[in-house]
Amino acid sequence: MQQAIVEAAFATDTLDDLRARCVIVPTHAAGASLRRTVEDVRLSERAPATTLPMIVTRAELYSVLHERIGGEPSRLSDFEREALLRRAARQTAAGGIVPPFRLRPGLIVEILRFYDELRRRHRTVEAFDRLLTETLGAGADDDRGAERLLRQTTFLAATYRAYEAAVARSDGIDEHALRRMLLEREAPRPIAHIVVATGDDGSGPGGLWPADFDLLTRLPGLRQVDVIATDGELAAGLHERLMERLPGIEEVRAGGGLGPAPILLAPEGPGAPFHFTARDREEELVETARMLKGRGTDPGRFAIVFQRPLPYLYLARHVFPAARIGYEASDALPLAAEPFAAALDAVLACMVSDYTRGSLIDLLRLPQFAFAGSGRRLSAGAVAALNGLLAEAKYLGDRAQLARVREHPRAKEPALGALDAALRVAEELEAVREGGRASAQLDALLAFLRRYDRTPPPSASWRERHLRARAAVLAALEGLRDAHARYDDEPIDAAELSAAVRRWIEGQTFAPRTGEGGIHLVDSAAARFGTYDELRIVGLIERDWPARSGRNIFYPGHLLTQLGWPAEPAELAAARAGFTDLLHLPSRRISVSAPSLEDDALVAPSTFAEELETSGLRVERPPAPPRARISVHDALATDPVAPIVEGDAAEWLALRRGPDEGDPARFRGSAGPQPAGTFAVSHLEQYLACPFKYFAAFVLKLDEEREAEAGMSPAERGQFLHDLLMEFFKRWQASGRGAVTADIAEEALAEFRALAEERLPSLSALDRALEEARLLGSAAVAGLAERLFAFEIERDVPVVERLLEHRLEGEYTFEAGERRRAIRIRAQADRIDLLADGTLRIIDYKLGRAPRMSRALQLPIYGVCATQHLEGHGGRSWRVAEAGYVAFGEPDVFRALAARGDIDAALATGQARLLDAVEGIERGEFPPRPDDPYLCTYCAYAAVCRKDYVGDE
Repeated sequence: MQQAIVEAAFATDTLDDLRARCVIVPTHAAGASLRRTVEDVRLSERAPATTLPMIVTRAELYSVLHERIGGEPSRLSDFEREALLRRAARQTAAGGIVPPFRLRPGLIVEILRFYDELRRRHRTVEAFDRLLTETLGAGADDDRGAERLLRQTTFLAATYRAYEAAVARSDGIDEHALRRMLLEREAPRPIAHIVVATGDDGSGPGGLWPADFDLLTRLPGLRQVDVIATDGELAAGLHERLMERLPGIEEVRAGGGLGPAPILLAPEGPGAPFHFTARDREEELVETARMLKGRGTDPGRFAIVFQRPLPYLYLARHVFPAARIGYEASDALPLAAEPFAAALDAVLACMVSDYTRGSLIDLLRLPQFAFAGSGRRLSAGAVAALNGLLAEAKYLGDRAQLARVREHPRAKEPALGALDAALRVAEELEAVREGGRASAQLDALLAFLRRYDRTPPPSASWRERHLRARAAVLAALEGLRDAHARYDDEPIDAAELSAAVRRWIEGQTFAPRTGEGGIHLVDSAAARFGTYDELRIVGLIERDWPARSGRNIFYPGHLLTQLGWPAEPAELAAARAGFTDLLHLPSRRISVSAPSLEDDALVAPSTFAEELETSGLRVERPPAPPRARISVHDALATDPVAPIVEGDAAEWLALRRGPDEGDPARFRGSAGPQPAGTFAVSHLEQYLACPFKYFAAFVLKLDEEREAEAGMSPAERGQFLHDLLMEFFKRWQASGRGAVTADIAEEALAEFRALAEERLPSLSALDRALEEARLLGSAAVAGLAERLFAFEIERDVPVVERLLEHRLEGEYTFEAGERRRAIRIRAQADRIDLLADGTLRIIDYKLGRAPRMSRALQLPIYGVCATQHLEGHGGRSWRVAEAGYVAFGEPDVFRALAARGDIDAALATGQARLLDAVEGIERGEFPPRPDDPYLCTYCAYAAVCRKDYVGDE
C-alpha cells in the first residue's frame, strides 16, 4: 500500500505537476508518517531530492480548494456556526415548534454534528424531513416513542432551515456551501490529481464521505483520482461502497515484491496466549523499554502502536526518559488535559457552584494563579487556615455568606488574608455570571484569567509549554466571544456558559514538542503509513479495539440506515481488517500487549486477540530475557548505592529499601517494628477494619479532609447525643432511681424531654428542628429516647448503679489460647450497668448502625477490662452477662454482642482479636487490607494508599 502511494504521488517529475497533486490521509500524525516513508523510499532508490506533493487531511483539503478559488467569501469558524445554530434553535422553539428535550450547549453541538453528517451523506433537510415524517407518522398515534421522534424531527428540520437561512444572510460560508461553490468555479491553479489513502466514512475516522466522493467526480480541473486500499479493507465492505460511489473506476492490483511476513513474538510456555499481559498501561511501556534494552533493538526502527493516544503519550514522558530512550510522537494531546485548561475548569466550577468551600479552596490552591497580588500565589498555610475557618463556620456557598465569615470568632490571620482574596475572586466572577451579554461575560472571564495569571519564571522547564497552552485556551475563549458578539449575543446562564466553554476546550487539541530521534509512538491510523522493522501493539483491550465510534443520540440504527448511515457490523469488519493489516506491517517482528488493570478495575483483552492465532504469522516464543535495569528506580532498588548517597537522602533510601532488599513486604505495608505503648481500643478496632487506615491516622498522624456539612457533622451529632444521655442518666441515678420500667417510662420520657428542651436552644435553628424530631419523635415515628427506654423496659434485672462515660485506663491482662500478656489500654465505655445479680451490662451508643460483629472489639474488651477494673467494687466480683450496641440506626435498637449463654466465647474471641491487632502493630504490618473493600470508596486516606495491593496476599 505504501509503495502504491509513493508511485502515485511521484508519477511525474515536473514540479508543476507535483504542486497540483494531493494525497489525502486520515490524520496529521498519518501525514507525518507518510512524509517520513516517502523520504525513506526516495533515499533508498537514490532518487534526487524533490518537492513532496501536498499531504492533507479531509478538512485541510477543503481549505486548500477554498484558497485556490480565491478564498472569498471567508469560511465560518466552528464557533460562529455553533452560535448561528444556537440562535436558530432558540428561535424555532420560541416560534412554537418545541423540542422534546431541553436545549443545552452539549446538545447544540450534537444537533450541528448531525446536520453535517446528513449533508455529507448527500441528504438535504427536505429529504430528511420527508423520509422520517413518512416513516414515523404512521405509528405516532399509537406509539409514544414514535410520536416523540416525530416531534424531534419536526424541530430539527425547522432548526436546520433557519440555520441555512442564517448562513445565507451572513458574510461567510460553511463546508456545504463551499462544496456547491467549488463545483461552480474553476480555480486558476486547480488540483489535477488526488490520491485518496484514507478510505471512506465506513472505514473509520478521517475517511471521505459520499458528498466528498461526489465532489471529486465533478470538481473542475481535477483529471485523476486514485483510491489506494488493502485487500482487507476492500473485503470489509469498502470495495462495494466504492463501486457505488465511483462507478466505472478502474481496478489495478499492486504489491509485487513483498518480503516475508513478520514473526509474531509471544510469551513462552505451553498453552500461553499469543499476546503479552502487563499489569497496567505504564507497565506495558516499562516492559517494552526493558525489551529494547535487553535485545539491543535499533529504537529508530521500532514503533509502539496504540488505538487511544492519551494515556501512552503522557506515560511516555516519564518512562522513556527514565530509561534513557529517545522517542518521537506526532499525535496531539487534548488541550483540556493541560494544567492551564484544568485551572480554567476550576474557575468555572467555583463560579457555577456559587463558591462552595471545596471549589473555592481548590481554586485558591492552584499554582497557575497569583491571588496574593504582585505575582505571588497564596501560601498553602493560608489556604489551609481558610479551609478550616470555612468548615468551622459551616460555610456552604453564596458570596453574601462568604462575607459574613469575617465575623466568625475564629477569623484571624492567615485565614483572613486568604478570605480577602476569596472575596475578590467571587466579586470578579460575578461579572461573568451577570455580564448582561454573552460577549461581555466571556470578556470578563478573559480579564479574570489575564489579571491573575502567574507566569512561570524564565528558568522553569515547563514555561514554554504553559505559555503555549495558555495562548491556546485564551484563543479559544476569544473565538467564542467574537462568535457570540457577531451572531448571538443574548446573555447566557452561568451553568450553560460553563458547559459551552468546557466543551470547546475539550474539543481543542494541543501538540507539545516531543523531541526527535528514538522509537516512534503512533496511533493505529498513522502506523499504517510508516515503515518499521519491529512493532509493538499495546492496549489491546475491549474498550480500545475496536475504537468506540460516536453514537447518534437522536435516532435508532434502523432509521439511520434509511438515511445512509453504515450498519454497525460494517464498522466492526473495517476495524478488524485494519488490525489484521497492522499485524503484517513490520518487516521483522511484531508483538502485542494488553493491560489487565484500567483505573483499578480489571479489563478483558479485545476479541481482536483471536486474530493473532489465525493471522498466518510464524510464532516464536523466546524465553523471557533477564530483568534489565532501565531506570534510576531500578538501580535504587537493586544496586549498592549507599556510598554515593548521604544525609537525608540516605535516610530516605534506607527507609524506602527496607532492611531486606529482597523482601517484597516493604511494598505491602511493612513499616518495621513499632515501639510498645498504650493502645486505644477504638484505634485497635480501626486496625482490624483496615491496617493501613490505622497507620495513616495514628502512626503518620495524617489529617482527614473535613467535608462541608449543612448542619452538625455525624461526629458532632453523636457527641451531642452522648452528652445528653450521660446527663439524663446522671440525674436519673442521682434521684435514687435505677432501671427504667414500664411503670415509670412516661416519667422518664418527660424528664428526658425537659432536658432536651434545655439543651436544644444551643443549636442552630436548622439543627434544632432536626435534632428535636430525631430525639423526641412524632405521632408517626418513635424518638430515640422512646426506643432506648423500650430496650430498658425489656430487661427485668434491677440496675444497682450506672457507670457513665467510664474510663478504663491502665494495664490489663488478656488471654487467647496459650497466649497471655499484659497490655496498657486506654478506653472509655459509654455505659456500664451494674446489676443486682452481680453481673455487668456493657452498652455502647451508636447514632447510626452497629459495626460488623466480626470485627467488633470495643464491647468484649470493655467487658474484660471492666471485670478486672471493678474487682472488689461494692465488696464483690463482677462478671459480664450482656453486652451490645444501642444503635439508633438499626431497626432493632439493641444489637447484642452474643446470646447470653455465648458471652464468654465472645469475650475470648475479642481478646484473640486484640492480641492479633497489637502484635501486628508491633511488627509494623500495615497492609491495605480492608475488612470490607467497600470501605475504600469513602476512605479519607485513599490518596496515600497503594490501593492496587488491596486483597493481594
